[in-house]
Amino acid sequence: MTDIFVSDYDKQFKEILTGFDMNGFCETWVENQQWQLDFEIEKTEANPFEFDLLDYESSVFFLGQEFVVKQLSHEAQGNRIFKKVTAPHISYTMQDGYQYNTRTGTLSAMDCLKHIFSGQLGAMGFTYEFIDKNKVVEKVEQENFGNGNYLKLIQEVLEDYKLVMLADNKHLTFMPREDYGQVTENEIRYQYNTDQVSFDIDTLSMKTQIKGFGKKKEDDTYYFPPRTYTSPESSKWGIRIQDPVSDERYTIVGNMDRRLRLDLQDYPATTGSINLKLPYECDKGDYVRFIYEPMGLNYDIQIVGYKQYPFSAGKAPEITLSNNKKTIVNIMAQLAKAIKKKGAM
Repeated sequence: MTDIFVSDYDKQFKEILTGFDMNGFCETWVENQQWQLDFEIEKTEANPFEFDLLDYESSVFFLGQEFVVKQLSHEAQGNRIFKKVTAPHISYTMQDGYQYNTRTGTLSAMDCLKHIFSGQLGAMGFTYEFIDKNKVVEKVEQENFGNGNYLKLIQEVLEDYKLVMLADNKHLTFMPREDYGQVTENEIRYQYNTDQVSFDIDTLSMKTQIKGFGKKKEDDTYYFPPRTYTSPESSKWGIRIQDPVSDERYTIVGNMDRRLRLDLQDYPATTGSINLKLPYECDKGDYVRFIYEPMGLNYDIQIVGYKQYPFSAGKAPEITLSNNKKTIVNIMAQLAKAIKKKGAM
């Protein structure tokens, strides 16, 4: 069984954590947004020192990853004392630093990352790598990029360049969405390996063609003619036109072409929440086969979030699947606001 360790803020002590509710211990991950631990622990005769080590800003180590306690509540039931803990991954502490300087111009993703890491972020112990094996990520026109906390700036890079970030403690790996996740042979079949499933299948937003307009020159002509991308799915569904992209940051044709391919929702937007009957091996970004016979749907869909209960043999993970290209709400930004609000009380 995997051990969990707790360390005080100054890292003077590090002890195995015992006495926590094993059935309720939960690891939650949401792509580009959230990675945290939630659990409850009771103070016993066997764990008084570890229990006291577990405090605001102390660290919890799970599967080699460090999580920092940001939310902590104390409860008592008679003579029994409990703590409820929420500990986001150490990578989200980048929001404690700020890049005051800005850059303007046609910048690559690496240019932006270098600008972010040229500030205090490197001194905070963060390192990074950018992997673009197929050379699909091109430059984007940026205006006053900077003047924000590091987490906010990283989120801008993820959105502008259509990237995914994977964290290994304070080492951050950035890659294009196209290179992210492994296609597996796992299968999610409605009423087969699930006892509870909720799917939102939206064909209203399914389109097969999109046009993009880039930046204009001073003489009111475009740097490149408007681009049109037509999906191969148009042979099945016909021409369905999505609202155009109009973005003056784009001066390079290839950059706009990639944006159109990624933005076009050319298959039914599907988001599903599944409670599985049995333990299920899932990893961040894995593709699984989604089969929904009532609608004749059978295609690969990506794991974009999960809740796992690693210490409970009877609890299979809850998985969120999605092929929806729409931007989703930033949970970590909301968490940061909640922490700030709570601290002001």
